[in-house]
Amino acid sequence: MAPRKFDSEIHITPDDKWMFRGMEIDKEEILKYFRANLHGDSKGVYIENTFGELSENGYLRIDGFPCHVLHVTKQDNSLMFETDDGNSYEFGEFEVYETKDGGLLGRRAKEEKIYYRFTWNAAKDLSMFLEETDAGVELKLGDTEMEIPKFTGETEVAIPRDI
Repeated sequence: MAPRKFDSEIHITPDDKWMFRGMEIDKEEILKYFRANLHGDSKGVYIENTFGELSENGYLRIDGFPCHVLHVTKQDNSLMFETDDGNSYEFGEFEVYETKDGGLLGRRAKEEKIYYRFTWNAAKDLSMFLEETDAGVELKLGDTEMEIPKFTGETEVAIPRDI
């Protein structure tokens, strides 16, 4: 059975607050559940809820960042990105971009519309592996050197009109 699709009435504000009908959602266990179940499709970004054989996709409006990178650690010859969706992602399955204003944002490689803001601690953790060059910012990890790509897209996501 196809999931029921609807407007969840949840809005992520420019300062990353989760709002429902004008009230802030501040219960950390609820936010962790929402973040862990965020997915994107051609229409937008939704929270997937599954109840036995039934499922629903509640779409949300995003004007900020729904998720955050909390810490970055070196593990073997790679980097691990610990996030507030309850997961740790290895570099490769998690992509890092430089923003227009020189900041950082991240994205799971398989989720094109869900972006992560780096906390100050995470940015500091990652800075140990970054070097500014004439061409831009490079990541240096062991024998690996790569330019951090510039992000030129938009992080805002609207509610789909056709749900």
